[in-house]
Amino acid sequence: MPTSQPAWVALTRGHRQHWSQRQQQQQAQQQQQPSQQPNQPHSGGATVHDTVDVLAPPGSHPQLCEWRRLWELASAAYFNRQHRVLWWRILHGCVMCGAFSAYIGRATVEQACCPYACCSSPAQPQTISHMFLECPMAATVISWLCRLWQAMTGHLPDASVATILAASTSEGQCASDALLQTWHRLRLAVLHSIWTAARIAASSTHASSQASQLSSQSHLASRLALKTVTSMIHHDWVKCNDDVRQLAGVCSSWLRGRDPSMTLEAFRNLWCHHDTLASIHTAHTGTGDKLELVVNLSDMVPVQLF
Repeated sequence: MPTSQPAWVALTRGHRQHWSQRQQQQQAQQQQQPSQQPNQPHSGGATVHDTVDVLAPPGSHPQLCEWRRLWELASAAYFNRQHRVLWWRILHGCVMCGAFSAYIGRATVEQACCPYACCSSPAQPQTISHMFLECPMAATVISWLCRLWQAMTGHLPDASVATILAASTSEGQCASDALLQTWHRLRLAVLHSIWTAARIAASSTHASSQASQLSSQSHLASRLALKTVTSMIHHDWVKCNDDVRQLAGVCSSWLRGRDPSMTLEAFRNLWCHHDTLASIHTAHTGTGDKLELVVNLSDMVPVQLF
């Protein structure tokens, strides 16, 4: 085994105990050592095998808790299914980009390069970080997302892998849980639009100049992101006013595990922060007052899309 690899990479030839037996042994050790502090790092198993003991208390391994929080967030029911699947693939590193296709033998080295001619290097491998962050087409849309969030909250997110792909939020970026949900839904909507535009570019054989290709693909990804966010706002507004389970063309099994309703307060906290994305107005009609939704998001408001 190479010396650069940790000890836990080597396969263990001995018989591995069942998790219930290891849990019983751990409980017995804890009963024999009552003087051990609860916040003291657990050393059983982690010291011998140079890895993390999954049976240890969550507070003993901060990195394990962070990953657990991340995977719980990735499985949140309020995400669009296509967005959740894409993010699941990003976290696993199995997005079908050019580099990954070449790695699994489905593309040649030439086909693994970025399909956009506007990239600085003509042989730039299309990795996950390049597709969603470094490519000029993606950087334009990510910049719009960060400027949009700055217009909403006054905080400019960092366009980095940790913030955009790994869902790491800095202090002061999200003041409430509702804003945190809004940020992640906007982030995944933009990532999915970039992914869709990249798939269209990869399947297109039409040759064009660098400037026209960058402009067309950036416009496509930006328009898709704008359309997706507007659609999410309208869908949540319908949940505030109607029972979506009784609407035509809606199967009740689609809502399994999801809340088919939303309160007006929850909608305001989610989409009406400082009336940047949307606002609710009271319209006076002959039959009484009626609440109307006004979507303020456009290609020019609150920030310019292109």
